[in-house]
Amino acid sequence: MTSIESVYRRLVEIAGSEYVSNELCDRLAYSKDYSIEGIAKDYTPDIVVKPANSDEIVEIVKAANEFDVPLYTWGAGTSMSGNPLAVRHGLVLDMKRMNQILEIDSENLTMTVQAGTVHDEIYRTALKHNLFFTHHPESSISSTIGGALSCMGMSIYGAKYGYAYDQVLGVEVVLGTGQKMRIGGKNYLSLPTHNLLNLFLGAEGTLGIITEVTLKVYPLPAFRDRVSYGFADIRTSMEACKRIHSSGCWPETVYAFDRRSLVQYMERAKTPIPSEVRMAVLFGCSGDTDMVEKSLEVVSRCCEEYGGSRLPAEVTESWWKSVNITRENFDQSNFALSHTAYEPDLIDACVPFSRFQEYSDFCDELKREFGWVEIDFGAFAVAAPRGPIPFCIYFSVPIDTRIPREVNHWFEFKERMYRRALELGGSVSDANGVGLRSAPWVREELGPAWQLLTGIKLLVDPKRILNRGNRGFD
Repeated sequence: MTSIESVYRRLVEIAGSEYVSNELCDRLAYSKDYSIEGIAKDYTPDIVVKPANSDEIVEIVKAANEFDVPLYTWGAGTSMSGNPLAVRHGLVLDMKRMNQILEIDSENLTMTVQAGTVHDEIYRTALKHNLFFTHHPESSISSTIGGALSCMGMSIYGAKYGYAYDQVLGVEVVLGTGQKMRIGGKNYLSLPTHNLLNLFLGAEGTLGIITEVTLKVYPLPAFRDRVSYGFADIRTSMEACKRIHSSGCWPETVYAFDRRSLVQYMERAKTPIPSEVRMAVLFGCSGDTDMVEKSLEVVSRCCEEYGGSRLPAEVTESWWKSVNITRENFDQSNFALSHTAYEPDLIDACVPFSRFQEYSDFCDELKREFGWVEIDFGAFAVAAPRGPIPFCIYFSVPIDTRIPREVNHWFEFKERMYRRALELGGSVSDANGVGLRSAPWVREELGPAWQLLTGIKLLVDPKRILNRGNRGFD
């Protein structure tokens, strides 16, 4: 009997035959996420198991250790970096049964939820209690909180509130040994020594499986409004963002899109973009009405100091609906539904603020070299969690995944882009996950620190069963 057959029998004992499958039709559903990397190789798992609680996960991890079968944690499969893919096949741990909101503590401004809970459910439940859960990604109606916490998890409200893991006060986690532990709690300062909480947040399941999380929530803002401005180039738009920061104004939303990217978002809405705009920034504020109005007045003044021109209200609202995706306006999610012949993927990298324009120019040159001009997608920058100042720049790349040569071009393109980011003193970004997309450059960037990280990995996952072969861990 093979190890896969043996572990299958054990999983049936643990979770029940209804929640364990080795049927190809079930396994194929977990063979690809939203990344181009998922197309390049066969990442079909051998078994899919759907645990009901953390105690079952403990036993599943122990079984994986016993039979030396790798285990990959799956939230909703909305990743764009290949981080949940079964690189060495083995087991996929589908977390969606663990979707309960366990507690809402309005007095202490916390919610405790299981890792498989969908963002939109957390958001809506908070609203019923006059509370605001701040992490609202564009994938909110389908992605899970555990998936967001496994990468940095950026959000449309990130400029004010930060990443997904900035909302975390405590976690329950199962290590690669099968040991379950809880770190943190409801206190905003509850860690007595080293910040062990952040050891597991952003680790994409390589150090432990997040099963439960205690989140920050906030009093619900009374009012929300927004404005967008067009600029001549990246430099002036970024200078305007810095000016807003120095003014003391702190918007909750700052999305900066170049013209090409903005047009991609607006194409289904058929909203005209002024011809002189090369870069546009969407600013959103919340709070009492007078505070929001004053904030947007300051935003407008700072933008106009740097030559910004206010975009029509219909552009602003269409743009907002495109990124603030809910059940009610999903059909207006322009970007997600617009492309059939080409599948866009991202280069996401942090480069020093002063090198944004240089990095963007390099991307344009590279796209011309690769012949990706006629079907060109653009660039955008997001502010989080440094207030109005964008921290990371992204480049959308159009790939016809029906043509193997184009897929191969993508891998060459991204290597040159990431290497250029490192040359500019930049970093691999984790804002959309590292996974398979960016992992080859993690070791290069960390240098000697990679050995430290490997040592931590061996301590919490000595048989390397968690996400084996991903995130640079071979």
